[in-house]
Amino acid sequence: YTTRFTPVQGQVGAVFMINGEVAGMDAFGKHETFCKVFNKLLSSYALDAIDWYDPRKKDKALKSRVTKLITEAKSAEMETHPSVGVGTDLRVGSEEIIGFALSLDDQILHLCIFPRKDEQKGNKSDSGMVRSSMRTRNKL
Repeated sequence: YTTRFTPVQGQVGAVFMINGEVAGMDAFGKHETFCKVFNKLLSSYALDAIDWYDPRKKDKALKSRVTKLITEAKSAEMETHPSVGVGTDLRVGSEEIIGFALSLDDQILHLCIFPRKDEQKGNKSDSGMVRSSMRTRNKL
């Protein structure tokens, strides 16, 4: 599958869709950086696509879903913190999306945005903690 997808000249990011829904977006500050990590990103999302494949879903990948994700990200709350290494760590969150970025000298180096799963909606916390009731429901 990696031979079927290649970055185009000047491309710095991609939105990945699974079952017609946005799975996530990754963008980088430079085309060269994006090209270096593209196959790893593609492989990562491909693994999710295998796990999440639902033959009942016949939805197409629509531009309107991508536009909605980007619009939501633009209006989301943002917190900034010093990075563990160099630069600034940014956390982005709203009712619909969650994401993070790393910036240096007012330039975004890497940005990731993901739609919140239904069970995450209403939890704008960026702590990464899951309520115990959610963990209990997901036990095998």
